[in-house]
Amino acid sequence: MFENIIGQEPVVGRLSTEARAAILPPTLLFHGPDYAGKSSTALELARVLTCTGGDPSVPWACGCRGCLQQRHLLHPETLLLGGRYFSREIAVAATALKRDKRAPLRYLLERSVRKLTRRFDPVLWEGEEGRIRKVEPLLAELEELLSPYLPDGELPDDRRYAKGLDSVTAVCEKIAAVQPLDAVPVHVVRRLSHWSHLVASGPAKVAIIENIDRLHESARNALLKTLEEPPHGVYFVLTTQRRGAVMQTILSRARAYGFTTRDAAQSKAVIERIFRDAPMDSPSIRDYFISIDGRGLRPLAERFLESCLTGDDIELSLLDEIARTISSLGAGEGFRYFLEELGDLMRSVLRSGGGVSPRVLGVWRSELRRAAVRVEAYNVAASRALEGLYYTMRRTA
Repeated sequence: MFENIIGQEPVVGRLSTEARAAILPPTLLFHGPDYAGKSSTALELARVLTCTGGDPSVPWACGCRGCLQQRHLLHPETLLLGGRYFSREIAVAATALKRDKRAPLRYLLERSVRKLTRRFDPVLWEGEEGRIRKVEPLLAELEELLSPYLPDGELPDDRRYAKGLDSVTAVCEKIAAVQPLDAVPVHVVRRLSHWSHLVASGPAKVAIIENIDRLHESARNALLKTLEEPPHGVYFVLTTQRRGAVMQTILSRARAYGFTTRDAAQSKAVIERIFRDAPMDSPSIRDYFISIDGRGLRPLAERFLESCLTGDDIELSLLDEIARTISSLGAGEGFRYFLEELGDLMRSVLRSGGGVSPRVLGVWRSELRRAAVRVEAYNVAASRALEGLYYTMRRTA
């Protein structure tokens, strides 16, 4: 078990021990930076808990029905909720499959896509089907486009191969834009609670909720009621980059597992083993993803920050260009990517002694978080949030 998780040995060792001893808590909180493997570890834990193969080591290649369904991310007793960097992950997986047609990369693409499509599981949206009616024809189109690239599919000929993968990523971007997946509606959480109380067909049921700190208050409160008295055999795996932003009442009901940033050697191993690619000179998973699917965000963030530091009026054309680039990645997702780039640049300026004090940096970080909440939780247009962020940063520089 966990043989595909690279660079998180303390967490993996602890989870393995607790799983074998059957002493896992009903609610687990995976906290740590992005690109650290929290989601991959959560999915692998779900496979371990739903395995019926009988081998105590629960190998990745286990042939039981549960493990087969989990490898394809189609297990009915595992639900996925919350937002993540869907478009970027799918684009990186598609690029890897263009380079290497072997089965591991076909699994990689399928799993990247399923992480998105499983957010629209009918179980979660029963009674509210009208809210996702726009996504249904897109999901059907995606299944048809994806089919040849699945591990057991017949790959298209060379002439159509890359074009078909581009179509997959394009439809996925449309799907990600239909519903703000970070802001999980309260009715979805209530459906999750109902599902958790249904009798399981196997040894366990697992709900994975990513970026738990981004849930609206009503959704958090609804989830809390379920976590207070979780049904037997049901596990809730919550993830967050910001443990301090998670409700204290949720923290008190979860056992925390801390993930750390992978070092250069571990990142290199992920890029080589998972994506079958040669890493850059100074690899990090985040930088690797940006290099594949950056869409020009870094230079736009540099121009934005330069305007804040110099006090010059920002060009409206720059705000429009940033907004268009963000939109191409899905509004919420793209805005988060831009804020990541901006935050990275701020840290670089501080380290280089570029005139930004730690106090100002702290204020700016707070403003980045506030801007993210406005877009992701309150559906404020990215262009408006950008303009507000610019004037706040300029005033406090």
